[in-house]
Amino acid sequence: MAERGRSALIGVALAIALVGADPSGSSSASEDDVHVDGVVRLHAEDDAAITIDGSRAYLGTVELHPDGQLINELDLEHYVQGVAEMPSRWHGEALKAQAVAARTYAWWHAARAEGRSDLCATTACQVYRGVEVTRDGGERWAAAVEQTRGEVLLDADGGPVLARYFSTSGGRTFDNEAVFPSTGPRPELVGIEDPADEVSPYHRWTASFDRELFDELLARGETLAAAVPVADVERIGDVDDPRADVRVTGEDGTSVEVGAGALRDFLSRVAPSVDPAAYPGRTEGGLRRLPATVPSTRFEIEVDTDEVVLHGRGWGHGVGMGQYGARGRAEDGASYRDILARYYGGTEPTTTDELPSTIRVDLDRSDEVTFRGESAITIEDDGGVVAERALGTWTATRHDGGWQLSAPEGSGADLEVAATRDVGEADDAVTVGAEVNKPVELTLEVHDADGEAVVTRELGVAEAGSHTATWRYLDEAGEPVPAGEYAVRLTGRDATGTTAGEALTVSVPERSAPAGSTPWRGDGSLVALVVVAAIAVPVALAAIWIGTRKARR
Repeated sequence: MAERGRSALIGVALAIALVGADPSGSSSASEDDVHVDGVVRLHAEDDAAITIDGSRAYLGTVELHPDGQLINELDLEHYVQGVAEMPSRWHGEALKAQAVAARTYAWWHAARAEGRSDLCATTACQVYRGVEVTRDGGERWAAAVEQTRGEVLLDADGGPVLARYFSTSGGRTFDNEAVFPSTGPRPELVGIEDPADEVSPYHRWTASFDRELFDELLARGETLAAAVPVADVERIGDVDDPRADVRVTGEDGTSVEVGAGALRDFLSRVAPSVDPAAYPGRTEGGLRRLPATVPSTRFEIEVDTDEVVLHGRGWGHGVGMGQYGARGRAEDGASYRDILARYYGGTEPTTTDELPSTIRVDLDRSDEVTFRGESAITIEDDGGVVAERALGTWTATRHDGGWQLSAPEGSGADLEVAATRDVGEADDAVTVGAEVNKPVELTLEVHDADGEAVVTRELGVAEAGSHTATWRYLDEAGEPVPAGEYAVRLTGRDATGTTAGEALTVSVPERSAPAGSTPWRGDGSLVALVVVAAIAVPVALAAIWIGTRKARR
């Protein structure tokens, strides 16, 4: 076993010791792997994200616990930005209402947490996807979170209300105790009429089953099978009663009663496994699939010779804020404060010093994890620093009550960065490339003929292999550089702090554009130019045409 370090210098030595580590993530330990007892903590420099398993990126600290649990501890506002519960394209006031509800709901869970984490990252709590939410077209959501920074809904004691929310009410929300009896009646969660919910494609829905298929589905149920073949199905209780029962009667007279919720769950689970092409069915008009075969407990039942049809309304548990209702109210002119007050018993958002600054999210559990940082990662255990500046994709495998850490292949080799080469030129830019033999922090550097720095652009962590970058003949301020020769270099910096890279001489030509004009900078300028032309040319042509007609008169 390699000896763990407790300082930057020993962290460098560790990187060298790991040159023989198996990058495949094999669970069998080798003499060059590092075993860590207890919790492994990952921190990225400069508040950069840490990517887990190549796809999920998180800010803050990621913890790997010996039982396989992964926890993300991060700033509460960054957490709310990573909540994926409402499309970013929706009305801004609805987004702000959702941000306040999500922040309050997270605090409510944190105030009652007893384990390592405050809440989970799935629909069992609220869906959390990390930085992908704001990077993948989520700018409007990020803005809504920022515009409501620190705002929450408070109860009479100054703590968070239970800010439940869901998708579609079907026209009415429920009292909390009707759906969640364990948390009882709550003044902020009283059912209301919700006509604005009509904007939802799930406001009304149907789920149809031919009689033969319905019998086949029910035959798979431990209780329901007794009533097959089915003669009749009826709901016992009001459509807006989530605790109503459904009576299924067989042709032999056998009668079985199950809860509406139990039937919903059963059909939603079994029907797609029997006929995945047909279930879940489609919304009215067929434009999209329903979110589940039976989206809610609110349905009436029609049985005829050929079919059993559930005529339903809404999607979700029905308590608190209906998200589509919030959207409908926002589109009708309501502010986010009005929306929240309507759904949460008159409670309006405010700020408080009691709001926690951080939150701990249970991501999932895994026996093997890969991780990499957008910048260098510090790896720690309970005793201190394990690796000071980890670069590239590492593998952590559960082993002997802890984690076996394997660095990327070649991490301990001497740094080699091939000479920067020209891989493509245009009138206003050059693309250069270089190869590195190990993970590095890659930088694009441009110097003029006098050796003065023109551009220094940090490109992030790069794995071993070939990499390219484009310089658009602009300086750090985004202004065009004068014609002449420039030294362009891709530089790599490894975990030990060693740097390498050899420059390429690039000749910038004289510009054909008039002085003071702005070339394409890759920031939308060209698009703007095209848009202006698209407007100006038709206007000019129209003016010519009008002038011609006047002349003819």
